Amino acid sequence: MFIVCSFRIFLYNYLKKRGFSDTAEIFRNQAQIPGQIPGFRSGQTLSSCDFSSSGNFVASGGLGNKPFICNMKTGNAATTLESHLFAILEVRFQPGSTIFATSSTDKTVKLWDANTPEKALFSFVGDNKVTTMDFSPSGEIICFLTRGELIAWDLNRQVLMNSIKAGGSLVRFQPGSGKFLAVVKKNVITIIDWRASRVFSNLQGHVKNIKSICWDITGEMIASTSEDDVRVWSVFDGGQCIHEYPSDGRRFRSVIFHPRYHSVLVIGGYQCLELRILENGGQRYSLHHASEVSITGLAATTTQSEFIASCSNDSVVKIWK
Repeated sequence: MFIVCSFRIFLYNYLKKRGFSDTAEIFRNQAQIPGQIPGFRSGQTLSSCDFSSSGNFVASGGLGNKPFICNMKTGNAATTLESHLFAILEVRFQPGSTIFATSSTDKTVKLWDANTPEKALFSFVGDNKVTTMDFSPSGEIICFLTRGELIAWDLNRQVLMNSIKAGGSLVRFQPGSGKFLAVVKKNVITIIDWRASRVFSNLQGHVKNIKSICWDITGEMIASTSEDDVRVWSVFDGGQCIHEYPSDGRRFRSVIFHPRYHSVLVIGGYQCLELRILENGGQRYSLHHASEVSITGLAATTTQSEFIASCSNDSVVKIWK
């Protein structure tokens, strides 16, 4: 069985930093805070993870070529029997279902069912490696990037809806209406009205390449990370960067908005998992023992369970609350 990692650890770390080491150790023993956080061990270096809408499954993938599925109800985990030919770059769940997609350097996007994950349900074949993909909020459309093209595919009718010239490494649908797509190319985020094939705006300011992006629940803000900083953008207010925090050497890799506190960022990087409170001047709280290497992916539930999943180079999927 897995163990959920509670943010009671923050209190333990706070006491230690304030010099109350004895009190901190007494609290750690009473609260049963582990010295090392356990999790689901995949046996492969992981690059991406995502929660199903129900919060019952976490799917992840990486250099092992096979999706790794964690069952939150049973505490069991397994890989699929079928695999990609090469590394999995991204994993995304279809909203409202147990179906998830994986994109790979083998030029394919595969659809799987977390309930019966032995074989892929369907495969899209591109002209080059598929760097990224995402489902629309309704779950009816999947968009993916391959060889400088943004492909929009209607899953119900099994037809191509649109193809836009747009290279990049990340794509994310706007929550709610799904009217806009955020597409990352190097250090720029382009906001595209994908049905009209029209660029709405460009968000520029990062110096290094962007590693991760996430819309907030309102669909009006985007958080983005590069190795040297994390930024929050007001998308429809001139594309302004409204918050910016340096990584101070922690080499940020991933970011999400907290599932309950929507003005709080959860950020993963080199040997770090931290919270940034936007409404409090960016006050930072670091969670120790998050990872011995880099946290490469983060995901959050949309249900009242409010779980957060992290995956990393050490092959472990960890669950936090």
